[in-house]
Amino acid sequence: MSKKIITKKQQTILILIYIFRFLNSKQIQQFLNHKDHRRINGWLKDLREKEYVERDFKAIYGILTKPAIYFLTAKGRKHLKDSYTYFLPKYLKKISRDNKASKGFRIKCQIIGDWCLMLFPPEKNKSIPLVDTLANLLTTGDEEKKIPLNTWQFFTSATYPSFILLEKIKPDAYVRRKTTAGITHSLLFVLDAYVPRVMLQNFIKRIFSILDEEYWETDDMDTLHIYVLCPNNMVIIYLRRLLKSFLERYYGGKELIFHFATRNQLYKQLQNPAEKIKWRSISSQDEFDD
Repeated sequence: MSKKIITKKQQTILILIYIFRFLNSKQIQQFLNHKDHRRINGWLKDLREKEYVERDFKAIYGILTKPAIYFLTAKGRKHLKDSYTYFLPKYLKKISRDNKASKGFRIKCQIIGDWCLMLFPPEKNKSIPLVDTLANLLTTGDEEKKIPLNTWQFFTSATYPSFILLEKIKPDAYVRRKTTAGITHSLLFVLDAYVPRVMLQNFIKRIFSILDEEYWETDDMDTLHIYVLCPNNMVIIYLRRLLKSFLERYYGGKELIFHFATRNQLYKQLQNPAEKIKWRSISSQDEFDD
């Protein structure tokens, strides 16, 4: 069977979906920084007809319809695999089950996409760094080991660089920045809408257990930040209360800072960039009352 030809923009769409696993049509339009949603829908329709992507869409009469959600099919994954010299077999195997993913997981992937859009708003006529990084990895097989100075970089598990905490803690996304003071590492987590307290306790215990067991502090490290998007303020209050005892027993040489906000705050900033997220932070260098 001959290979079905797609445009450069459609190839970018496939890579974006590969990176985030689930994206809606509005997010794809924002990443491409394209004004015409009809053109985006046309590209997506063509990709569906070529059976490279699958659409999750349910129209409900009388209710404002949400944007359709897209994920890769077996043909879409094979197309990317055949398009590049190198590929990531473990990741491809992981995303091969995305057609069975839960609604909560699909929402989480889109939230990570929104988070990336908030941190790195696309600029007109400029390439997408996230896509460039993955395309380079798939083309050359080499990870970019040299971190550019004063540049923020965003990663998902599709493109995680070498850093032991990523392998052990497995965050939902990762951001790093190198300055003259060193590298700032940020692990990003999105908590599910309904999380029992015992799972919140295990979430914190697991992080500190790994921090205690693994040698992760390097000479070029500045600070470690852990950002957590919570379903509501009650979860934030509970986690902050829980954290104090763990941070009092933390003896790492690098500052560890936790930041908390709600999903709703992220949505508000996306709708109005002037309304910045007010993160509630707690640091290993804070002094706690007895």
